[in-house]
Parts: sequence; structure tokens; C-alpha cells
Amino acid sequence: MISVQSVVNMIHLDRNWAGSVRNLWLVTLVAGLMMPGLECASLQAQASTLNVTDFGARGDALQFQVGTTVNSPVITIQSSNQLSSADVGKLILLFGAGPATGPTNHQDLIATIKQVSGGTNITMSLPAGASGADIFAICGTQNATAFQKCVDAAKGTNTVINIPAGTFLMVPPAQLTRFAKEWPVPAAVVISKGGIHFLGKGMDKTILIACGAWKLQTERNLAYRGWLFNCQGPVTQNYPLIFDSLTMDGGVQSGNTSFHGFPARKSDGEGWDETHDAVVDSGQVPLHSYKAFVNCRFTHWRGEIVKSVASGWDGYILITNSVFDDGNASGFNFTFTHDIDHCVFSNLFQVSEFYQAYCTKACWFQNNLITNITGNAMAFNGAVTNHPPPPYNIVSNTFYKSGAFIILTTPAQNLHIIGNQFNCANSVTAAIGLGCEGYQGSAINSNIVVGYNRFINTQYAVEVMGRGRNRVADVLVCSNNAEGVHNFAFGYGWSTNVSFIGNIGVSTGGLLSQDMEGQWFLDDASNRLNPTQENASADKTNIISYSFGMRHITAAAVADSAFALDDSQPQKIPSGARMLINHKGNLPARLYLSAVKSGAEPMILANGATVECEWANGVWQFIP
Repeated sequence: MISVQSVVNMIHLDRNWAGSVRNLWLVTLVAGLMMPGLECASLQAQASTLNVTDFGARGDALQFQVGTTVNSPVITIQSSNQLSSADVGKLILLFGAGPATGPTNHQDLIATIKQVSGGTNITMSLPAGASGADIFAICGTQNATAFQKCVDAAKGTNTVINIPAGTFLMVPPAQLTRFAKEWPVPAAVVISKGGIHFLGKGMDKTILIACGAWKLQTERNLAYRGWLFNCQGPVTQNYPLIFDSLTMDGGVQSGNTSFHGFPARKSDGEGWDETHDAVVDSGQVPLHSYKAFVNCRFTHWRGEIVKSVASGWDGYILITNSVFDDGNASGFNFTFTHDIDHCVFSNLFQVSEFYQAYCTKACWFQNNLITNITGNAMAFNGAVTNHPPPPYNIVSNTFYKSGAFIILTTPAQNLHIIGNQFNCANSVTAAIGLGCEGYQGSAINSNIVVGYNRFINTQYAVEVMGRGRNRVADVLVCSNNAEGVHNFAFGYGWSTNVSFIGNIGVSTGGLLSQDMEGQWFLDDASNRLNPTQENASADKTNIISYSFGMRHITAAAVADSAFALDDSQPQKIPSGARMLINHKGNLPARLYLSAVKSGAEPMILANGATVECEWANGVWQFIP
């Protein structure tokens, strides 16, 4: 019998294993190992195939512009598209032409086609709420019921549901009526079992269009669009659920808008819409133990694209060779163990949010391209004291500019940021921010490794912000390269044991921790960052502080200048700290080992002199 660990090792030895996911051999093997007594032979014997078109699905959705007249059910197509009597009974979605919510704002309209005249004149089941030209419209067969019937017909442990090429409109049936219940959010398809493999013909050929049109629903008049797939627990037949070679389109013209407020506004439907998501986990445990998204595209979404609103459960999610683009919220917001590999994240507000408390196995975010993110790219929180999370590995990704930060923690533990490239184009405050606002959890930020990355054109590579419960401890920043970075690190929060070792910078300043509570950063001699320039004033003793890093260049513009090493806050100086001082200029200067104690003889710094000191037993000492 093969062990679960041996399969995990197989997966991590060959990251391209997902390319063979169509035959489900490895996936069903994993499922069999999760469920004792389940044999691979029996899984293959139970395999079956369904086609959504056998249940009435039609990939016939069209997008076009129409002209509307207020209070009239008749609209006119204003493009080359033409309809016929065969389109009677199909759904039509009009954007911004529904009931008024204000003098200039309108809901969207969801209606059915009652009559088609001359190919371009359409009579709807409801009148338009506004007059306008070039109103965006989507028309097509309502496929939600057909897909639901196909899912309900799936049996056994491995049912392949074929979805042919086409554009399939899928509107939650509840959106056609008025409902009072606010939760769960209406979905086009509800999945409460596993052993299903949705197989399209490619992300450019098989397109599922969700309901992008919003209506004020429920007794509180909340804006609703609806989920596409609701994976609702408790799940039976807990075998793999796979989405393969298709696109999930949110059905709006533009997903990532200029307004990201939460929840979506009642006046115009703009904002972060928690009712507009592609795949959602909800309900009671157990949830699906294994999900895979392979060769999928997610585009034009106003809410988190794939997410969980359930707690107390950990499954495994694979996302590979997929694209997340044009989203007004986060692309990934599941709380489960996952491997996101060889994907593209583009034109989103956020790449991901991850709550660590429920995760039980190592996670990977690797080999991905992240570009044009308008908010902070990746956010980590949920570290708790009673369940230290397993490692989260951010490895070999390329990040282009985003909002103020690329990776944020609040709090996170056991986070490994290794071998990535951060191309910030001078638009980012810090590539990595530790201890930001928005604390969720019970632990502190700790056990974080930042190594072998490249940082280009950002203000700081690393920033430490947190204090109190959100403080930072035990961070290793090692063997990174920086170019055009204002200062490699900066901080103002509370931290201890934050060490920088072997980092190299070109046109990059050193470590700024003078505003830190707790300990200053440990600047190892192996770092190669720009030194701090110390220019003497004649009327005072000039203080050289380790809070600006270990390397300093002193210069005296006038005779009899004096410098002193700062020892006024000994609790902030980390154990093992060293100072390297190079004196430049024709005038000598005096150097004292203490800024608070008097009486000691100074060292005379001549031009070109180099002095090294170490912090030992609570005082600075010269190293011969």
C-alpha cells in the first residue's frame, strides 16, 4: 500500500504532474489514500461521462449594445448581431437600465425575451428603467438548471462532465424572482458531492458567464449578483472536484473598478461584491477534501474569485496553469492547504488573502506572474497560538508593481519568501510589510524567512510595522539582492531578533530602525549596503547610532570634531552587533565609545582610518 506521504513526495518532485490530471489517475489515488478501503481499480470502474448539452445546456450567449426607452419593454440592438424567433424565452441582461436607485443611478435588469421582430427589435418581459443608447447587454439560454441537473446526475467517484465549446450563460434561478433570505447567496449551481471533473475544450473555447447583473434583493435591499458555483457542505462522496480547461467569466464589462469599498453600494452596485464569486465553499463540514483548477481562466469579477466562507476544515486545493484577471477584490481567498503554481494574476485589486488558522499542511505559491495589482498583492493573517501553522512557501514568483505593499502579514508565522523578483517601478512603499493593520489571530508575526530574492526600485524591501499582539520576532532576511532601493529595511513597530545577513545592494541604502520599539535590526558584516554618511558639526559631539546599520562614513569639516557611539538605549542594541566606521577627509576627528559615559580616552580618526567595534557586555568595545 502506497502511503499518503509518498504521493505528496511524488507531487512535489514533479510540479508538472497536473498536466496529466485529465485521466485522474493520481488524483483518484490520493482520494483512495484519504479514504481507507477505496481501491484504484474500483475508482476506474466507477468512472462515467456526462455532457451538459444532454441536459439542455446551450453555449449560445451573445454580448451586444442596445437602445432602451424608459418604461418600455422594447429594445433595439445597435450592433451587427441579429436575433430570431428561436431566441424567444432566452434571458437578457441589461446593465444600468433597471429600476432607478437615484436620480442618475439604476440597477441592472434581468428579463426574458418575449418577441423578436426584424432581427433587431426585442420585446422583454419587463420594461427598461432608463432610456439610453449603447446599453451593454448579454443574451443567451439560461443554463443554470441544465448544469444543476447534470451535476445531480453524477454518480460514483469519477464523473467527467464534458462542456463543449461555447459561451454558457448561467444565472442563479433566484435572481429571476424576489427573495428575502440573505444567506447562502443564490448560486447558479450547487455542488454537495465530489467525484466530478468539469472538462471544457480550453479556456478560450468553453466560457461560463455568471450573472454580472445586480438587483436589490432581500428585505434590506442588498445588492445581489450571485455565485457561479457554491460548493455547499456537508459534502457526500468526498472525492476530487476538478475544473479543467474553461473560463469562468463574471459577466461584467469591467471587473476591477476604481471603487473597492465593501459591501457593494446600493446605489450603483459598485464595489467589493461578496455575492459575485466564481467558486465558493460554504455550509457545514465536511467540505471537499480535494479541489483542482487546471488550465482555467477567471475574469471580470467584482468579488473574491475563489473563496471559502466556511471554517474549521482543511482540504487541499491545486491551481495550476490558470489565469486570474480583471477583478475588484482578491483572486484567492480559500483558507485551505493549497498549491498555486504557474498562474498569472493581472489587473486585480488583490492576489490573495490567506487565514492560516485552519491549515494543516504546507502551502505553495510558486512560479507565478503577478502584474498590475491595484491594491496590496498578498495578505496573510490568522496565525494563532494554539495551532502554529505549517510553512507557507512563496517561491520563484515574479511580482510587478502593485499598491503600497506586495506581501503583508497581520499576523503570519512560518512564512518563507524565497527566490522571488519584486519589480516595483518606484510605486511601492515596501515589498514586504510585517505587522500591518487589520490584525486577525492570537499569535505574533514570527519565524519568517526572506531569502534569495531580488528587489528593484522600491522605497524599502522590508518594513516592520506591528506592535502589541501584532509585533514581529525571529525574522531572517538573507542573501537578497537590491537595486535602486531607497533603504533596504525600515521600521517603526516592535520587533526582536530581526536579522539581515548577506544582502547586497546597488544604489541601495542600509537599515533604518531608529524609530523601532524593541530591538534594532541586526546588520551582519556580510551585508553590502550603502553606508550612512556622518558629517560632524563643530559645536557638539556627533552621535553614531547602530539604528542606521553597522556601516558609517565619518567626515570632519572643521578641526576638533568629535563622534560618539550611541549606547543610550542598550536594550535596543541586538546581541552580536558590530560597527564599522571609515573616516574620510583631511581633518582628523575624535571617536568615543560611549555617548552617555565620560572620562574614557577617545580614538583619533585620521583620514582613511577604519575602526571596528562590537557590542559586548552592554558596552561598545574596539576590535583590535
